[in-house]
Amino acid sequence: MSQLSSMETPTGEDGSHIPEKRFPLMYIGWSVLDRRTSLPMLPWLVAEIRRRSERGDCGPAMQPREVQLVLHSPFLRCVPCSSSSSSSSNNNYSVFIFEHKAQHISRFMHNSNDLTYFAYLLRAHPDNPEAEMSCHVFKASDPNQVPSNHMRL
Repeated sequence: MSQLSSMETPTGEDGSHIPEKRFPLMYIGWSVLDRRTSLPMLPWLVAEIRRRSERGDCGPAMQPREVQLVLHSPFLRCVPCSSSSSSSSNNNYSVFIFEHKAQHISRFMHNSNDLTYFAYLLRAHPDNPEAEMSCHVFKASDPNQVPSNHMRL
């Protein structure tokens, strides 16, 4: 599901460059949430995405893969490691797995049993409480690698 797009370098109100944040991670997978999914059900959903990934039941397009999660205001972009290995001064953002606007992320969560896993919920249309939501799951090599306060743009 790679897309081609160009990304402009964001600037602050004073015209200064806003630095990006990059996190090397393993993208485990995603799932669409049923409208009836409640917050207490989210750990179960994340566990199910992990199980499908471990069994290889997620289909050829969404096998777990090494990625870099790039926070580049106002976007969150998941980039394959092969295209993210360039230096920060010569980034190639033309190939990516997905890109989300930060304002569409409605919740960020760590797994309390294994802090190397984390997920975020994405609402397709943030102004519509009935809009479809999806859950994206990642694994970090170190539990402190992507603390929740760094996920803010």
